[in-house]
Amino acid sequence: MIKRHKHVIFFILIISSIFGYKAKLNYVKGMQLKNLTEITDEKLKYNILNVNKYNQECIVVSNLPKYKLVQSNIEPNSEKQGETDSNKKNSVENIDENQLKSEVERIYNARSAAFVSGDVSSLKELFDTSQRYGKWALEHEIKRVKYLNDWSNERNITFGKVASSVRIKKVYPRGNIIKMALQESYKFDYVYNNDDNSPINSFGVGIRHTTSLIKKNDKWVIYNDWYTDCFEDALRGYSNVADSILRMLPNIHDSNNGHEALSYSKPFYNREKAVAYADKYCGAAWGSSNNFKYNKKYSDYNGIGGDCSNFASQVLGDKEGGGMPIGGSWTPGSRAWSNADGLKNYLVGSGRGSIISVGTFKDLTKFSERLPSGAVGKLQIGDLVAYEKGRGNVDHFAVVTGFDSHGYPLVNSHTTDRYHVPWDLGWGDAKIRFFLIHING
Repeated sequence: MIKRHKHVIFFILIISSIFGYKAKLNYVKGMQLKNLTEITDEKLKYNILNVNKYNQECIVVSNLPKYKLVQSNIEPNSEKQGETDSNKKNSVENIDENQLKSEVERIYNARSAAFVSGDVSSLKELFDTSQRYGKWALEHEIKRVKYLNDWSNERNITFGKVASSVRIKKVYPRGNIIKMALQESYKFDYVYNNDDNSPINSFGVGIRHTTSLIKKNDKWVIYNDWYTDCFEDALRGYSNVADSILRMLPNIHDSNNGHEALSYSKPFYNREKAVAYADKYCGAAWGSSNNFKYNKKYSDYNGIGGDCSNFASQVLGDKEGGGMPIGGSWTPGSRAWSNADGLKNYLVGSGRGSIISVGTFKDLTKFSERLPSGAVGKLQIGDLVAYEKGRGNVDHFAVVTGFDSHGYPLVNSHTTDRYHVPWDLGWGDAKIRFFLIHING
């Protein structure tokens, strides 16, 4: 009898714990979370990260401070709209995933075509401009087209094709609106205008979207589209569609401890394996060779500060990658490993890396007799490029993974996922400085 009572009590405790936990999780989903480190319940923290990862309840605002998540409220009237008689005919209940994927790719590829043609007039029909979210999304795409057109003209290249494919992760029908969490993979093809024999150069970009479609005049269009944009920092000068994307700042700082003077009797950094790792695990970008997935051995910091430094450290230190010895203050999850400024300071301070040069795009590509292509000509595969938006702190890291047909450095990164992307693409704001870091070994 006593044993039976114990079993009943134990069962009641389990049920209470489950429902109490769910209530706690639902409470956290609905609030603004300022600092994830304030939560001590590891299981709860894990579920919050997964909620954010799959965009079920919240969206990421990339410019907010680390660990700050914002509750999604992007369709305040969508459910009410779905209840009206006039919209019942647009019910999305019966749409299948293949049809949905086809519609999204139709829209995204029409949008990508504008990158090639430069014609933004055709973009309007892809968006629901009857409400502000659609207008904002349209304005953002116009800026992207203008920027890429300017960027390519200044480098004397032409994009021949830009293709987009998507992988839908989650679907949430809401009345007459379909909300989705999806990954988009871009492939960009370009040639050099001053080279009659220029081969086609290609690079890839992967973007995570929280997007919504609505049917207008029997055609699906974008209601809103939230994502971390690889061009974001270059678009600040395009509020009025500025004529030039690059307003260079003076000054370039050459390091006295350039990498030519350093040598090791036994190299500990394998550049070829580092590049192979970067190509394999570059995520959602076209060109990734791991089914568009990160290395599951490591945490994914997308949405809680960014994953770029974590990825760069993996490339340097993982045994499958560069094989640089891991230890001391540089271990997975540490500031030196996962924080951009922390990684830069660690590499330079430890002597494992040396700064080639720091400066703007104009500074680093300035011609000289010794370096015809500028300081960027000293980069090697497996080296790093760090990006500084404002004076004082590095904000992003990328790994040099190759060079195009004219020797232009190409990089891979996370947040946004990039595969063999021109090293400065998306970083055209006048305040941007670049740190070229050689890895010693």
